[in-house]
Amino acid sequence: MKWVFVVISLISISIDVTHGMTRQQLKKTMGVVKNQCMPKHSVTEEQVGRIEQGVFVENHNVMCYISCVYKNFQVMKNDRLDLNSILKQIDILYPPDIREPVKKAVFACKDIQEKYEDKCEGVFYAVKCLYEKDPPNFKMLNFTKVFLFTCLLFIVIDRSYVDAMTREQIKNSGKMIKKTCMPKNNVSEEQVGDISKGKFIEERNVMCYIACVYKMGQTIKGNTVNYDMMIKQVEMIFPSEIKAPVKEAIESCRGVAKKYKDVCEVSYWTAKCIYDYNPANFLFP
Repeated sequence: MKWVFVVISLISISIDVTHGMTRQQLKKTMGVVKNQCMPKHSVTEEQVGRIEQGVFVENHNVMCYISCVYKNFQVMKNDRLDLNSILKQIDILYPPDIREPVKKAVFACKDIQEKYEDKCEGVFYAVKCLYEKDPPNFKMLNFTKVFLFTCLLFIVIDRSYVDAMTREQIKNSGKMIKKTCMPKNNVSEEQVGDISKGKFIEERNVMCYIACVYKMGQTIKGNTVNYDMMIKQVEMIFPSEIKAPVKEAIESCRGVAKKYKDVCEVSYWTAKCIYDYNPANFLFP
């Protein structure tokens, strides 16, 4: 089976981001994962729709559905929940005041999955344990209340699902980034709404808006654009037929970073350079 990585949110969502997002937006993002995992394991909304509230139906399909969800968020290793991955995400993304209670729950439940030979079963009971140890914060562990894990950047999706996505759907997934970066940089839709069409307004706040988008896409390192990371993401994310021209555009724009020391300026002129080189395949929130 072929797999590709699809950008869903393009970002490691921080506290500021999630506070700017509605619960409905988070639920829509999670819907992508559910849309993949539910049919894959033949489960119904009735069976899995209230897991957040502690309703764990002891059914093997439900068990494998839960395993599928966590696998998509890349906190699994060899079909088991990976302690180090989970702890790392907690340290990066969780508010300081709840890190310790959440970690305490994780440590209390970490060995449960080893009691079960069936890996779906092991993950199911480990996750159920997490809920029972800390119900108020369990929704966070399921990525639907406050934070989405860094690895929500790229959700593993079956190629058949990706092929069904339209350019508009991919564009819509970038709205969460806009919702965060626009108010942060005091820009209007008129200023940044047509960047994807090549409208680059030479204003400081527009430049910093573009830098904000790149930062959230983890393609900023220090005060400059990380071109290697851009290329790596293109290799993982883009359809095979446009990988080469997009990577070629990025390579051709590497020199931009040498001309500017300011992160907002280098981000702006890099984005414009990439657009000018290959307008047809330029995507920007």
